[in-house]
Amino acid sequence: MRFRRLRDLLIYAVILACIAAIVVSQIYLTLSSDSDTEDATLFTTSKTLSFTGVIVRDESLVYTSYLGDGVLTYDIDDGSRVSNGSSIAKIYNSYSQIYNRHEIEKLEEEIEALEKAQDNGTTDYVQPEFISTQIAEQYKELISDIKTQDFENLNSERVQLLKLMCILNVSSNVESDYTDRISVLTERLNALEVSLVNAVATVSASSSGYFTSVVDGYESDLTTDGISELTVDDINSIISSPQKNTTMSSNVIGKLFSDYKWQMVGVIYTDDRYFVNESFDLTFTSVGKTYTVTVDSITATGNGNEAIIVLSCDQMDETVAASRVVDVEILFGTYSGIKVSRSAIRFQNGQKGVYVVSGGQTEFRLINVIYEGDDYVLSEVTSDDGYLTLYDSVLLDPVSTTEGQSSSEASDDVEEEESEKSDDDETS
Repeated sequence: MRFRRLRDLLIYAVILACIAAIVVSQIYLTLSSDSDTEDATLFTTSKTLSFTGVIVRDESLVYTSYLGDGVLTYDIDDGSRVSNGSSIAKIYNSYSQIYNRHEIEKLEEEIEALEKAQDNGTTDYVQPEFISTQIAEQYKELISDIKTQDFENLNSERVQLLKLMCILNVSSNVESDYTDRISVLTERLNALEVSLVNAVATVSASSSGYFTSVVDGYESDLTTDGISELTVDDINSIISSPQKNTTMSSNVIGKLFSDYKWQMVGVIYTDDRYFVNESFDLTFTSVGKTYTVTVDSITATGNGNEAIIVLSCDQMDETVAASRVVDVEILFGTYSGIKVSRSAIRFQNGQKGVYVVSGGQTEFRLINVIYEGDDYVLSEVTSDDGYLTLYDSVLLDPVSTTEGQSSSEASDDVEEEESEKSDDDETS
């Protein structure tokens, strides 16, 4: 009996020892795997180049011959195209004349919206559910304008929301019409029109082109023909002082440039020259607007990897028209591939790849690099035999863990790796 109990205790002890050994080994393998390997996952990145650019155009100042007292108001927005002799601005004898004209415009828009809302051709075929959806969307746009302080669009968004709500009221029989409201607005409109007087002066365009009210003192200094003569010091001087310290004539009201095309010059730091004559997206980072530009030239200055870049663009709007110095970012492309740490990359028979753990064995898998980051690369996703695939377990320090190589093969791998790193350093 005693022998049987002793035997049973020994059996239990052996079983417990085996279980403990299995648990400890699994914990060790898990921790070892976490520290020495990583899963090959899909990663997306963008290659960009950021710098501060100077916009260059052929510009001419716009003057008014009127030197008396008055208040200036513009007839057109910045970036608008004007024809020779067309009105650019008017000068009135008081601010109230400008205010009354703006009020008249707002009243006319509101009256038009109400008349449209009660028109049978509009309300008879309207689906209330559809209009309700439009009201919700228009309300969101109105709130967005308030949050971003986009006051230029605020009134037009308000009038559009008013029109939609009135259409819904009439189509749902909440209101029959808006005749009384239209009459009140019309009376106010007529009273304002009676108070109007003619402008004391009108400023007309002396030639056709694009207009902006913003002047900075560089209008006669910067020309497209003179871009090639600009030095790094010239560019940095303009960037540090976007508004030139010069006495501007009091009768200057803006400037014209004859062409919608414009150029940008800036100082960059890169050895890459391959993107000359290529087109890319250029973002004005302060406002988030993007334009399509062509890289005209990249000229090395002889100071390390410093270079002067020249871009050109044929897109014009109020932001471009009013800008001289802007922070920009060029997007060269977006890349998606399998992310591989540089520390895992090795060579075998002159081919670049990584070692992976598969079924408890170490195997060499090729990689096809499509993008290089600072501490990683992206490998093309492919189903070809012998190449790295998604979710492979990649060894991060394969030199110390691979067992299938001779010492000479390992030495060759390290030498090729060091050579590759040297080449990468020279390229970057």
